[in-house]
Amino acid sequence: MREDLTAKELGKQVYVESSRAVAEGGPKVALTICVAVLVWMFGNLVFIPLSEGLMLSQYAVTQIISLIILSTLAMLVLSTVIQARRLTNAAAGFLAYSIGARRGEVTQEELDHYKTALTGIAMVLIIALAFLLFSENLATIHPALAGIALIVAVIWSMVTLWRSGRALAAEIKTAADELAKRITERTPN
Repeated sequence: MREDLTAKELGKQVYVESSRAVAEGGPKVALTICVAVLVWMFGNLVFIPLSEGLMLSQYAVTQIISLIILSTLAMLVLSTVIQARRLTNAAAGFLAYSIGARRGEVTQEELDHYKTALTGIAMVLIIALAFLLFSENLATIHPALAGIALIVAVIWSMVTLWRSGRALAAEIKTAADELAKRITERTPN
């Protein structure tokens, strides 16, 4: 559908879609984050201390409650990731539109670069915050789980940040090429 749009039409469409995504997704993300914080607080500050020393057959109730808290937080984080991805795509649309507005156009390639960069950076932030939420409960289940999760998160984050940097570098190169072309055109022979 977007292939047959002109750069100006694409810019307008991206702006409208981005506005709609922010209006719909912003409140959902805020609410989900608030619920995740409440789950973490009640789980770790109320239920885990209450369960210390209790056993259910051969299993510590603390570990079972930690697993329940982790499962709930994982569902909330997954929901946040899905909504945050929509919001970062909307932010990329706004960015492409505002930068493209100087030229009066937005290209699909430019939009894709901004989506890659902003989504990558946002996902790394979300994963880092999710690790902070999960780490205590992972360590309660088994101390090595928190370490393994951190190593996986760091490797994934480095790859994602590299991709984001490459996408931004492509846009910076395009802007530098345009600037060099304008300067060359203005230089007297």
